Amino acid sequence: MRIFKRRRTTAAPADAIGAFWTWWRQTGATQIAAAIAERDLTAAGAVLSERVHKIHENLDWELSLGLHAKHVLIVTAAGDPGTRAIARRWLRAAPVSDQLWEYADMRRPSPDGGIKFDGMPLVAIETALVTIEPDRREAALHVEVHHPTFPALPEELRQRVTFRLLDLVLGEELVETWIGAISTAVEPPANAVPISELLPAVASFAAAHVAEDGGPSWRLMEGETPAGDRLVATAMVPLRSIQMPHLDTHVAVEVPYKAAREDGLPQDETLSHLRDFEDHLSDRLGDSGRLLAHETAAGSRILHYYVDGTTPAAAQLQAAITGWPDGPVTLAVSTDAGWEDVRHLT
Repeated sequence: MRIFKRRRTTAAPADAIGAFWTWWRQTGATQIAAAIAERDLTAAGAVLSERVHKIHENLDWELSLGLHAKHVLIVTAAGDPGTRAIARRWLRAAPVSDQLWEYADMRRPSPDGGIKFDGMPLVAIETALVTIEPDRREAALHVEVHHPTFPALPEELRQRVTFRLLDLVLGEELVETWIGAISTAVEPPANAVPISELLPAVASFAAAHVAEDGGPSWRLMEGETPAGDRLVATAMVPLRSIQMPHLDTHVAVEVPYKAAREDGLPQDETLSHLRDFEDHLSDRLGDSGRLLAHETAAGSRILHYYVDGTTPAAAQLQAAITGWPDGPVTLAVSTDAGWEDVRHLT
């Protein structure tokens, strides 16, 4: 049985992550471990909630059995794209795991557990059913979930149980990466299968979107600009912020080119120069940024970079754009933790 706490609203001082880990090293780790041993988290859990919510009001925390340590402390954005980067920075500042504690910023699979909300009986995972609908265009699996307890539950609680079931069966990362539309079914759907079949289905679907080198695949798309010019776009698949949550800042780099074909796309030699320039920019970033997509039309290519807003990555890109021979290269920088600015390319 997992122990978790829902969100509440508090203030968020600037150095709350550092303050959290100072408290944790000094007294928190021992205090919470003792409360778990005594099976009474009332007081210690309230302190942990206060510390977590000083980092950000929309973060959730959870305690469970560790994979390599006795316990794991999970601080998660719980599906909120706006706070995923904060949870990841909390994790990156964590102390080295030891025999007692390890740390994570996403809920892990625990298919042998159960769900217990206040005022309701234990919900057993194995009795849940699910329908699975692959969507190749969206690179997602749409699911409908049924549980025998649903007829007796109000809609809001059915939804909470549904999301918790998916987190326990798949883990938060797989849910956010590969699951698309999620709905609940009060009655068992005709084509439903046991929820234990969902993880193999997701694994098989994900394998079809992996490149030969083990990295993400890329999708080529074509369309038109509002002015009617031919547009070609390439984007990483899947394009989900959960994959690199620390990259919370969009940097759109617009690169002009002069040698274009009749349809406005670059000639072969120009295309080669554009790729070299792209590599030149990407090499400056390391783990602080990633090129996720680009769009090319009418004498211009837009490179969609996402970078860690707490690093100088955007400034590094700005410094690296000089010297392009076909005209001035421009940058537009905006905070975008949910990768909404490239949503049209998914």
